[in-house]
Amino acid sequence: MVEQRFQRNLGVVDEVTLDKLAQTHVLVAGVGGAGGQCAVDLARLGFGGVTLADFDVYERHNMNRQVGCFESTLGRAKVEVVGRMCLDIHPSLRLRQVSEGITAENVEAVLDGGRGLPPVDYVVEVIDIAGAREKEVLHRACRQRGVPVMTGLMLGFGAALHVFQPDAPLYETLYMLPDGRIDLPAIIPHLGSYMLREYMDACYQGRGHAPTCVVGATSAAGMMVTELVRAVMHGPRAMVSWPEYLYVDFFDHCLVRGRAAPASQPAAPQVAGGPPPR
Repeated sequence: MVEQRFQRNLGVVDEVTLDKLAQTHVLVAGVGGAGGQCAVDLARLGFGGVTLADFDVYERHNMNRQVGCFESTLGRAKVEVVGRMCLDIHPSLRLRQVSEGITAENVEAVLDGGRGLPPVDYVVEVIDIAGAREKEVLHRACRQRGVPVMTGLMLGFGAALHVFQPDAPLYETLYMLPDGRIDLPAIIPHLGSYMLREYMDACYQGRGHAPTCVVGATSAAGMMVTELVRAVMHGPRAMVSWPEYLYVDFFDHCLVRGRAAPASQPAAPQVAGGPPPR
């Protein structure tokens, strides 16, 4: 018997899949724009176990895109606010909150599960770009354990999705610069036609914020959650995985399923609709 709160998911997925979702444990590392929305979406779909990891609190500049940011939550821990939202949706959710975020010291314990949770099955890594070291240690730990890890990047009115299976190259090999910064032009494969170059250049150079909005956050979350459901239904290899990636921009009416290529070679995207990405 399907719990009433999840009955409207039937027809999108079947009861067998709902049972599988209830047994699946997802770590959401970074509970800001894409991560916070992703966590809430997981609760609404009936995922049974969620670990939230983030050390940050809400500030007013989060208001334009982060699901738990309100005047009433300013200064409060993101994991606590988003965790409460998830439990309000799904009271029997097995929820763990890691208020220090992901660190080199705790990554193994977080992936181990505990507090009523089994080891993590899948990882959503949406740690802020300032946390390059934390991204590196999390991706390495997932690779060693055979755990698929994905990242969804908010881009204006769209998003890019990258999924890394355990046999993918190391994250730092693909997307980290010698000075320890994230190679944003490499991991952000396209830009909307409306994006202002001066803001993107400042972001690339570490001098400004990444320009995005609530549509980017919900787009990234939707892509990540959808691929997680695909994995539960058909196995992890059913996800679009490195070297392939997905990119969508709703303003430009553009969908790309592309393939990563060495820096010396151009990528080979397949574009559906809208102007060509740039």
